[in-house]
Amino acid sequence: MKILHLGKLSPPNEGGIELFSYDLLEYLNKKGIEADLLCFDELKKQGIFRNFKYFACKMNIKLNSAPLSYDFVKTFKKIVNNYDIIHIHSPNPLAEILSLFTNKKIVIHWHSDIVKQKISYMLYKPVQQKILQKAVKIIATSPQYLNSSEQIANYKDKSVVIPLSLNPQRLEKENQNEYEKINHKINNKKVVLSVGRLVEYKGFEYLIEASKYLNDDTVVLIAGGGPLYKDLRQKIHDLNLQDKVFLLGRVDSISVFMKNCDLFCLSSVTRNEAFGLVLLEALYFGKPLVTTNVEGSGMNFVNKHSETGFVVPPKNPKALSEAINKILYDNVLYKKFSENALNRFRDFEIDSIAEKLINLYQNL
Repeated sequence: MKILHLGKLSPPNEGGIELFSYDLLEYLNKKGIEADLLCFDELKKQGIFRNFKYFACKMNIKLNSAPLSYDFVKTFKKIVNNYDIIHIHSPNPLAEILSLFTNKKIVIHWHSDIVKQKISYMLYKPVQQKILQKAVKIIATSPQYLNSSEQIANYKDKSVVIPLSLNPQRLEKENQNEYEKINHKINNKKVVLSVGRLVEYKGFEYLIEASKYLNDDTVVLIAGGGPLYKDLRQKIHDLNLQDKVFLLGRVDSISVFMKNCDLFCLSSVTRNEAFGLVLLEALYFGKPLVTTNVEGSGMNFVNKHSETGFVVPPKNPKALSEAINKILYDNVLYKKFSENALNRFRDFEIDSIAEKLINLYQNL
């Protein structure tokens, strides 16, 4: 079989969808399936990354977060007939539109609805629905997202739930030096870790507010860069939490922070948080989870309430802090959640998830 994946960012970018797709492509090629990636970059290039081939096309402009590229169109037309199946990681309007002009079988990997761009979506919706109609299979990443998405509601008969996954071998690579830089500030206190782009839907402001109510021997580390960095830093200053909450910026090795934290928290407030791939990394290291009850988000699928952690109402600092304190200071509960987290990760290992995709390809 030959599969062409249409994605967004080229290696070595490490967004959630990218990390998943790189792990998947690496596994497929090891299994003898020729799976390549067509994607976007600042410069035109192609090469081999972790055992799979990629074609990176120079991005001309970004329109409402959607990359557009003449080279992407040209490369797609040039190589599409070399493949049996086209696997699109959506949302990706240009890739989706191109699928209308091929007789190849189309698989849509539905990572997220188009949420933020409401006006432009009204114009794009008729095209999107034609693409979904043409697709032979639609893959949702959790039952919650499949059942709540209005955009794929008419196509549940050809939809299947296959969660995202991670290659645990990749998680073993860590940079201890990065953790040492912050270790003196932690000073043997309990560590609550959160990771993500510093954008509104991640709800970091509520986690910062929750820190007021955490016990004094607990610190909060927030790893990631983004447009809200200055605002969040100011909030930490205004609440006098400089010794309790630390913005780490972008870090090269999340694994070292995961390994050394006591609990992982994702305080997202909208279903832009469609799955929360970073939760799988926390499960791998046996960390209890605190997540928010965002309707339709796959966070509730990954984190099982009262089994692997607690699910609390969104935008509620008091509920976040109570859940965190309860886990960190109840040794029996902590041990239970930690053991369950390790067991839960097995459901998301790349081997089992990729085999489900291979079966799907074979059936097509």
